[in-house]
Amino acid sequence: MNYPGKGTISLDKDLYRRAYDQYRQWNDLIARERQQQAGQLSPAEAWRRYVELVEFCWRLSPEPGRWQRQEKLAALERYYDAVQKLEVWRREHGKTA
Repeated sequence: MNYPGKGTISLDKDLYRRAYDQYRQWNDLIARERQQQAGQLSPAEAWRRYVELVEFCWRLSPEPGRWQRQEKLAALERYYDAVQKLEVWRREHGKTA
């Protein structure tokens, strides 16, 4: 990698390959464990784990900025306007949902 005003940083290719191989093995192990445990969790336990994951992600996620919140609200408003128009069309044409 080259950085402006700095020398080239050399990468230990052997170390990188070993780390990548260990990472791949770890991912393979996790995938095998998930496959072996498939269908063994109760719905309550699966839901509890899901909620924990969502809460963890929320803690990592920064608060959206003002512009992002406004855009999301505008998108939701456009969506609900389209749904209302669809409902009007459906009623006028006698279609069921």
